[in-house]
Amino acid sequence: MPSSLLRFGVLPLALALASCGDDPKGDDTAGDDRLPGEDATVVVFDGEHVYFGDQDRRSVDVEVEFPAEDVTFEQITGRFALRCPDGGCDWWDRYATFGLVLDPGTEAERYVELDRFITAYRVGFSWQADLTDLRPVLTGAQTMRVFIDTWVGPGHENGSGWLVDAAIDFVGGPPPSPEPIANLPVWGHQSWNAGLEDNPVEVQVVPQQVELPADLSQVTFRSFISGHGWNNGQNCAEFCAKEHFYTVGGVEFGREVWREDCAETVTDGTQQGTWTYSRAGWCPGAQVFPWDTDVTAQVQAGSSTELSYRLEDFDWWGDGDQPYYYMSGMLIAYR
Repeated sequence: MPSSLLRFGVLPLALALASCGDDPKGDDTAGDDRLPGEDATVVVFDGEHVYFGDQDRRSVDVEVEFPAEDVTFEQITGRFALRCPDGGCDWWDRYATFGLVLDPGTEAERYVELDRFITAYRVGFSWQADLTDLRPVLTGAQTMRVFIDTWVGPGHENGSGWLVDAAIDFVGGPPPSPEPIANLPVWGHQSWNAGLEDNPVEVQVVPQQVELPADLSQVTFRSFISGHGWNNGQNCAEFCAKEHFYTVGGVEFGREVWREDCAETVTDGTQQGTWTYSRAGWCPGAQVFPWDTDVTAQVQAGSSTELSYRLEDFDWWGDGDQPYYYMSGMLIAYR
């Protein structure tokens, strides 16, 4: 996997995945001079061939231009599809992610995850994602990225990879209420190994401090978590349900990361393989849904908030595949 997708810390707040119409003085009238934008569609990827072979095209970046921040939209929707190239789709269920890149090509490069999905076995599929809360980053010139952890390409006996379509629809109108004003990364997209006594989770997923805007009225913590690796006696982390916990401002909340509706997944044809089995937060041929929690009561506007993460007690037996998780997290501030 490209190093740019692994183990990022919190982004500098100077890059702050900026406020949309934000007033540094906290004036309640901020943004009143903005006008509703016109309906628009920004095409990010159009049949982009993602594959591994003579080239490593598992990760593809493109430059796009989103509407300026001085106009407002009432809804933003991402439309995504995977299609089969000549030679057929990859045979296997592959981890994948969609997002934007800050400072691309530099030592300060950071990847910010906006959506996550898992490819289907040998067939394509399509889905939509509500991206309205991500308006603060979907503005102006941005570098967008898709990554699929495929290991096949043209001429491979197990398929030629994937064709990726991605478009983002903006519906003009007054902003939603409450309005998202900042997307503040806590943990960048990272992987970490579970069940290691000599490398506990708190060492791999380090607690973070995040500074919040002064004029907020509501805050949501958003995280993507999915478990992977299974060829061991515990079937972890893909096929074992575990409780995951976040602490925000000293208050802990948690939930079991598990998906039991995989047999209901709709794709462009019948999948092969074990697609009907329940899994740790994901299904083959489906979007990975974000975990959103209202943490308004746990934070204070204009102040720094500490966030930490832990997994329920778990010891890997040391056999077979190493259990591991992919995780990212951000705070979404609203006015």
